[in-house]
Amino acid sequence: MTTFNIFANHHNEQNGGICREHALCDYMGVDKVHHDNIDYRTASDISAYGMNISVKASAFTLMSGTLCEGKTDFEDIWNLFANTTHSDTFAYITIDFQVYMMNLSEFGQFVHMFCRTERDSEKNGGAMKIRCRKESKKMVKWLNAQVA
Repeated sequence: MTTFNIFANHHNEQNGGICREHALCDYMGVDKVHHDNIDYRTASDISAYGMNISVKASAFTLMSGTLCEGKTDFEDIWNLFANTTHSDTFAYITIDFQVYMMNLSEFGQFVHMFCRTERDSEKNGGAMKIRCRKESKKMVKWLNAQVA
């Protein structure tokens, strides 16, 4: 895992994840080409420099419950995601715009440490999904301990 800090110049974005995604695009010098609702199985948030990057921020959803194929167990949902994701790199960006770049194995450890299953809203079908807890000092401390 590697880490670096980026400058936040998209403070007007209402969605924190989108704000961080745009800031990472700016840092990398790439244009944002995918929308936030892109299917994780066919594309990534950012594709550049030979990487397919999925960008995550505080309180993220791993994948919507409608894509979990009726699975309800954490491990079953994670395995479905891990075996079908288009991304090979995962960027968790903290509230203060520290970027932690991870491969799938490292991201899996992160997900297992800080995420849980919860139910989608009834208007979205009510299926189970994996959701990350809100960013905490413990999470940032863990991430910093993993940096190579």
